[in-house]
Amino acid sequence: MIRKILVSQPKPSSEKSPYYDIAKESDVELVFRPFIKVEGLTAKEFRQQKVNILDYTAVVFTSRHAIDHFFRLAKELRVAIPEDMKYFCVTETIALYIQKYVQYRKRNVFFGTTGKMVDLIPTMVKHKT
Repeated sequence: MIRKILVSQPKPSSEKSPYYDIAKESDVELVFRPFIKVEGLTAKEFRQQKVNILDYTAVVFTSRHAIDHFFRLAKELRVAIPEDMKYFCVTETIALYIQKYVQYRKRNVFFGTTGKMVDLIPTMVKHKT
């Protein structure tokens, strides 16, 4: 008989989470432990990799954390991101989050429908440059 379930994410802030319904219905205890912690690189660590952001014409984002860290790093490095930079996002939610940092234009932001990289590759192929 299962008595405890380990959930690999932070504890929900409200009691309306479906996890609590499952716990009540199944008479189990839920233990929330976030396993993954995303930390951005410092500007010094990024420079050591000898990557120049301006050498690239497109960026692929898989999460909102990635967007936050990318634009924070660009600011620290004092790199002005060109307006013609293309952004490929795994989901529409992530694509809409880019609005926080750049003016959202449909011709610059592309996203997949299923949330998988495989779905995004045909769109990338259309933009060979």
